Amino acid sequence: MAFAGRTKIKSYFAVLALALFGGTANPSEAQISAPSRVQEPARRAGLGINLAEITYWTTEHPFTNLALHASRWRTQPRGKPFTWDVPLPPMTDDNYPKAVPQGSGMESFLLGTSARGHLPKELVVLYDGKGRLQYTFGAHLKQRGAGRDIITDLGGERGAIAVQIVETDPADPLRNIRLHEPNVPTNPPTFRQAFLDRWAGMSVLRFMDWMQTNNSKVRRWEQRPPKASFTQAEGGVALEYMIGLSNVQKAAPWFCIPHLADDEYVRHFAEQVKQELDPSLPVYVEYSNEVWNGIFEQSRHAARMGTQLGLSSNEFEAQLRYYSQRTTEVLKIWEQVFADQKSRIIGVYAAQAANPWTSSTVLEWGEARRYADVLAVAPYFGNALGDPKRQGQVVGLSVDQVLQTLAREVEMENKKMIESQAAVARAMGVRLVAYEGGQHLAGYAGSENNPKLEQLFLSANRHPRMKDIYLSHLNHWKAAGGDLFVLYNSMGVYGKWGSWGLLETEQQDPSTAPKWEAVQQFMRDNALAQGQHGE
Repeated sequence: MAFAGRTKIKSYFAVLALALFGGTANPSEAQISAPSRVQEPARRAGLGINLAEITYWTTEHPFTNLALHASRWRTQPRGKPFTWDVPLPPMTDDNYPKAVPQGSGMESFLLGTSARGHLPKELVVLYDGKGRLQYTFGAHLKQRGAGRDIITDLGGERGAIAVQIVETDPADPLRNIRLHEPNVPTNPPTFRQAFLDRWAGMSVLRFMDWMQTNNSKVRRWEQRPPKASFTQAEGGVALEYMIGLSNVQKAAPWFCIPHLADDEYVRHFAEQVKQELDPSLPVYVEYSNEVWNGIFEQSRHAARMGTQLGLSSNEFEAQLRYYSQRTTEVLKIWEQVFADQKSRIIGVYAAQAANPWTSSTVLEWGEARRYADVLAVAPYFGNALGDPKRQGQVVGLSVDQVLQTLAREVEMENKKMIESQAAVARAMGVRLVAYEGGQHLAGYAGSENNPKLEQLFLSANRHPRMKDIYLSHLNHWKAAGGDLFVLYNSMGVYGKWGSWGLLETEQQDPSTAPKWEAVQQFMRDNALAQGQHGE
């Protein structure tokens, strides 16, 4: 999914190669040479899920240790207005304060969402080291013990469940804070069972948001998110957790390598995956995310690099060729690391769904066809309704009219788009997969601030007819020869930046979530045999 900072937007009309290159935008199969890496016939379409980003305000809590969803620490001077801007004191390697500045407390939001009805009213806080904690906002201390406190959730209307370190011993700092539901075992499982059960039917887990891929600044292996960190919500989730979840779920991981990552990072990443991942699982490997999409820094990086290397006299074509070239370099390293197991590596080359020219450009460059296993696109529908130039017209529509417009698009333009991309994939001898997909009702470039448009889109997402539209979309994908479809995304609060989650909160009645209901129906109708991962 497209992110600009925390902002969720996407535009398939930002760069249209048809305008740049005229008739070369839609190559016919006859114009494409015979593939060098022929694939097995596509299996029945399976589903995967893009897991929602781990943040302190998330409504989905994968970790049994709820503190892993916490915000970073902030220094809060006593008696002063709320602030994130006061510098932090010296911190430990696992991101705990070595000292508490005089007149201040070190505060973190352990759970920032008000949607906490799926959790019990009493929670247990465990910690190591010497110091003193106090609880603020929507949390109240009920019982204090040595390294173990019991707190009461006062309810989301009182704000986040927050903790402050008010005293810590520099020789033995207060650390390893854990937040658990009651009766936690001595060695609790890493992931909450409700989370595991919810996504048990997915054959692939895409970790793009868990890795905070978009606009990443990670270059070196030493900059990777550490497993021992206080929170997994700042800087991305540690690789150990992603591998562990894939192993528990028996689901193939889909990793998105940061666009600035050097070869050493790529090699170490691949080595750890080979060492720790269940050997029965394949691995989807993608270089960054949506490098074709100009709203991201990874896109601008590719354009700069492609131009500097002289890959084309046209910046967009140079950008796509650099993306293809770097993807190939990344996949070469993975296959070297996996050696005799390199058939487990599924090489992902992604392109813009609305523009088949981008697909052929990426796949035809350099050695791409030697390493490409899948062409990945994001066949969203409904994005044109968020166009700021159309908002005056769109806000005049009823919810029924919006749904009729979506249904018509799914049956016509969206279906043709999928068929066009399927033709490119067949001609190139690769499988067509969806790295993301689903509805795309979201304003952008200013229209996201239109409250009438926002409410219209929210109502459409919650309308029962959305289930039938999703089923038609997924069935057209399957009928066209599309393989794995990785939905965007698992869960999140709906708002002006979009309504991406199949579910909004963990406490939601699934029968009120039409997208969730559609996906469950599709999985029942198209169940893959156990052990298949769409590879």
